[in-house]
Amino acid sequence: MKVIKRDGRVVDYDREKIAASIQKANEEVQIEQRANRDNIKLIMKSVEELDKNRILVEDIQDIVEQKLIEQDKCELAKRYVDYRYEKNLELNDIVNINM
Repeated sequence: MKVIKRDGRVVDYDREKIAASIQKANEEVQIEQRANRDNIKLIMKSVEELDKNRILVEDIQDIVEQKLIEQDKCELAKRYVDYRYEKNLELNDIVNINM
């Protein structure tokens, strides 16, 4: 599967990027709100079961958010959204600098 990044680049899907982003959000919440390895595997499986040739990175992130909420990890989902927002701001800063 190919992932279309915010800047238009197309890269290979890397399931470990999902795990890494959830882990970063995990560090920001109480232990009971953290996603464990099985939670994360289920989220990755949800993305992979779409069986798409190409997918937008934003669509992957939407799925991650939705699945975290379904797993009753609402605080973690909020932190994940914050992390996602920060990454988007960083990209916008880079684009503005290059203009």
